[in-house]
Amino acid sequence: MKEHNHLGERTVALTLLGAVLFHRPLLNVFDAGAEATVAGIPVLFLYLFGAWALLIALLGAVVERANGDAPGP
Repeated sequence: MKEHNHLGERTVALTLLGAVLFHRPLLNVFDAGAEATVAGIPVLFLYLFGAWALLIALLGAVVERANGDAPGP
């Protein structure tokens, strides 16, 4: 029996996670204005780049796992 590959389901889940992470109500939480900074960088920018990097890392892990599950030659 063929094992089910969950790559499509996981990429859809990551797409939905990205939609939630970059949805305006959540962005408003981190948009405290210019006075909220960490090391001189606005918190909103840190959140945006952090969420973006997280999505890329998770997508890389999903793809690598899917490639590891594939039968070799």
